[in-house]
Amino acid sequence: MALVEVTPPAGIVKNGTDYANKNRFVDGDLVRFENGYLKPLGGWTKFRNNPLGTFFSATITTTNGSNTITATTSVAHGLTVGTSFVIENYTATGGIPGTELNAQTFSIASVPSTTTLTFTTSTSATSSATSSAFRIIIPSVPIGMYSYNANNGEEILAVGTRAGVNVFYEDTWYDITPAGFVADDVITSVGYGAYHYGVEDWGDARSQSQIQFDTKSFSFDNYGEHLVFCFPSDGKLYQWRPNSNTGVPDTIATQIPNSPTGCQGLVVSNERHLIALGSLGDPRRIAWSDREDNTTWTASARNTAGNLQLASGGKANFAYRFGRDIIVFTDIGINKLYYVGSPFVYGIEDAGINCKAISPRCIVSSGGFLSWISENSFFTYNGQLRELKSDVHDFIFDNIQANTQQATFGAHNIDFNEIWWFFPVGEVTQLSPNRYIIWNYLDNVWSIGELDRGAWIDQGVFKNPLATDSGGFIYEHDKRPLLNSPGLGSRKPFCRTGPLEIGSGDRVAQINQILSDEETTNLPAITLSFTGRFNPLGAETDFGSFNFNASGYTDARFSARQIQMKIEGDVTQDFQVGKIRLDVKARGRR
Repeated sequence: MALVEVTPPAGIVKNGTDYANKNRFVDGDLVRFENGYLKPLGGWTKFRNNPLGTFFSATITTTNGSNTITATTSVAHGLTVGTSFVIENYTATGGIPGTELNAQTFSIASVPSTTTLTFTTSTSATSSATSSAFRIIIPSVPIGMYSYNANNGEEILAVGTRAGVNVFYEDTWYDITPAGFVADDVITSVGYGAYHYGVEDWGDARSQSQIQFDTKSFSFDNYGEHLVFCFPSDGKLYQWRPNSNTGVPDTIATQIPNSPTGCQGLVVSNERHLIALGSLGDPRRIAWSDREDNTTWTASARNTAGNLQLASGGKANFAYRFGRDIIVFTDIGINKLYYVGSPFVYGIEDAGINCKAISPRCIVSSGGFLSWISENSFFTYNGQLRELKSDVHDFIFDNIQANTQQATFGAHNIDFNEIWWFFPVGEVTQLSPNRYIIWNYLDNVWSIGELDRGAWIDQGVFKNPLATDSGGFIYEHDKRPLLNSPGLGSRKPFCRTGPLEIGSGDRVAQINQILSDEETTNLPAITLSFTGRFNPLGAETDFGSFNFNASGYTDARFSARQIQMKIEGDVTQDFQVGKIRLDVKARGRR
């Protein structure tokens, strides 16, 4: 008898075959690694009960004895039959209780006019009546978030969706979408070479429809306490003021006077210039306003406005402040924009090529460095460009599709020294990411999983990280144990190893006892199960499930030449897993 430690080193490895990664973790979900220990992710709760999207002020009219409800909007709604919507702040009217309508999703049954729509409820009205004003929300997919504090200390959360921009301020949501704003123009097409490799015959136009290419991303920043933003399909620079000249927030965002159009994005410099990328429709042109005056863009001897061209070819797509500089990401690589003072104000130089980010939103700033996903690799920049080797390279690059990779986005979780990347997998119409990888940059370990998320901001302005899903809901993450997290269902955190062999794998191992090393509030916090084989391609036999008594062990009776171990965690509590040992007796070679 001998006690054999079987817990692999921290981190999941997805490159190559499972057998090539023997004695390592090769799969998992809803887990992270911290200081060498396996732990569950924190849970998430709704930030607010209702989703984001386009808001309409409306009233409803009930008819006695009928469950068909007519809603009348304050403006033309432009909606069609079948559109889903959510009701907010409705008060009971005509015998229809508030609990039946508030925070519930309905579908439009008919559109009698430009300002009316009908839907049905399960309860029939007991009288004919008209309600007080409430809000109808048409959910939209969030594709960008930004947060900062106003001068009065209040938190401001800006969320860009495919339809416009919402702002959360002083516990109120505002739809600040500018008048005439050009929303996301997701390209839909069929043609030669579209869809998955090997589908249908070579040389034939694909029959698949709804082949979508997501190409747009919001640029958000704050100019003092004013929110500024740009969306490439629209190309204009906008601002929204939480405290306008009248002492109240702006109703909607407005175009910054005299600012250029045809822009790809914006960023505010450390010197307080507003910088526009792709200004005037020139993809290589970078322009900036006068210092402390984002309405002056024409250079003169009396101001510091100006413009220049990219140092290398390609087009400017996105920019991040990094230390004293601004790193401009192009469709080729990166440029460094730096302050030089009068008369040129800014200079620019090439900072790296062949390192194109696959989407503007996949670039993550962690303070000390930038990191992003390129076409077949990962890169970091801390003043020097460096390719980042990844243990989960195959997991993302074997699954991500070229026609949806622009939806990939990154996120920073400072509490756990993590960078997350979310990306879409599955149907080509799936533009909302549903898989993730995590890089713990302090320990240099990786993990993977599945989660529907569309945008993320780290804690700082808000106590916890905030993230959105494809339905327009916002969640606070790392809030509590996983139990009751919306959308979790019956899933549990787990991690599975590749083959574990005793010695060189030439002998059969008889396992008699399992000793756990777990830290939690209430035992048992984890369950172990095993899959055994007598050769790498042989039939599998399942053993377990095993959990542990207060003494930290359990008896077991099974034999195999190689085994794979699955650790599954309890969703009701936090835990961490250290070294798991097996009481093993080596038997013969047969």
